[in-house]
Amino acid sequence: MSWEGIDHALNRVRGELKRITFNLADLDGHVGHRMLRGADLRGTTRERWEHADRHIHRLWETFDAFRRVVDDASGHRALGGGRASDQARLTFLLTGPCIETPLEKAPLHERGLLDADTEHITAAEAVARMTADYEEVTEVVSAAESAWNTLHPRLAGLDALWQEIGTLGDMIEEAGGGDDEALRSELDRVGDTVRRDPLSLLGPDLGVDASGLERLRKRLEAVRGRLRDALRMRDSYRESTGHLVSAVDDLEATLASLHELRARVVTRISEPRAVGLPDPVPGLRARLAEMDTLRSQGRWRALGALFGEVQAAVHTATDDARERRADLEGLLDRRSELRGRLESYRARAVRLGRAEEPGVSELHARAHRELWTAPGDLRAATSALAAYRRSLEEPGVTETTRDRTTPGADASDGESDGGVSR
Repeated sequence: MSWEGIDHALNRVRGELKRITFNLADLDGHVGHRMLRGADLRGTTRERWEHADRHIHRLWETFDAFRRVVDDASGHRALGGGRASDQARLTFLLTGPCIETPLEKAPLHERGLLDADTEHITAAEAVARMTADYEEVTEVVSAAESAWNTLHPRLAGLDALWQEIGTLGDMIEEAGGGDDEALRSELDRVGDTVRRDPLSLLGPDLGVDASGLERLRKRLEAVRGRLRDALRMRDSYRESTGHLVSAVDDLEATLASLHELRARVVTRISEPRAVGLPDPVPGLRARLAEMDTLRSQGRWRALGALFGEVQAAVHTATDDARERRADLEGLLDRRSELRGRLESYRARAVRLGRAEEPGVSELHARAHRELWTAPGDLRAATSALAAYRRSLEEPGVTETTRDRTTPGADASDGESDGGVSR
């Protein structure tokens, strides 16, 4: 190699040494690297870290050997000699297999008695090997850091929730039950996984799977909610249950008026059948009485849970009653709508001069009979009304009731549906 080539190669390896030194120092001080070194790892994370640690060890061994060769070459060049032996020596240091590194030990049964335990590689090969080792290490370190950065804040939130649960439990002076102990064990297990095996929570796309922590958060929040209900029951029982009793009274009044409405509907409409009306009030009042019993026993957790259940049941029953009222009123509205349409078709028949035609008149009478008979059949009335309308659209055709007993393929305006149904 010429002296110009030597200087060029020497500058290159010096630059590579500088960059490698900087990156290794950065890796050594990296928070993810420090956490992996100091943690008592297990599972997937331990396996991957042990693999990465072997690459770190080889990386530093190769780096030390590479640095010694670069320093040796720099020293030779600094002497400034122009002898051919110096030129040959520098050429060997910069391009030849002058870097001695230890070989990874093979299993005992694969070793020979005189097998070498070191190998010699060039500077370029050393740089390529260090680059590969560095990538292996940084992949694991970066993955662990990403997992910890995502999971640790969530775990801290779970710990805060658990502390709040403990405080609320102390405030109501009631020891936690088996559910609390199970949650504590689950929180310990999840925390141990986050701290010692975060890489086991990486998905196939290398994203962090925090679904287990999210499920635990919801369970803890549910327990916290029940404890808050218990505390509210202890401190404001009469006020809270008073509102609940009023809500049950209102529901009872709503159901009474609904029964009256249904009775009116049943006398007017036979099909579709009017919706049934369940009566949840007796059961709700029984549960209100149960709340008094729990209060007398000082069972605040059970009382808070029961309060929430009764409150939800009252809301559900009220919403259900509202929907049933809409269904019943819908049947009456449907009958009024059909009656209005019949009058409209009748006026049209008069304008066309066809009102008294036998077939048209018979269809009108049939529809009128279905709509003014009590209780009436809205499905049959809808079919009759559709037949009456079609007779007005088909000049010269006189349809009989036998010809149109069911809706045709071109049925419209609701002729295939007799009313509102649940």
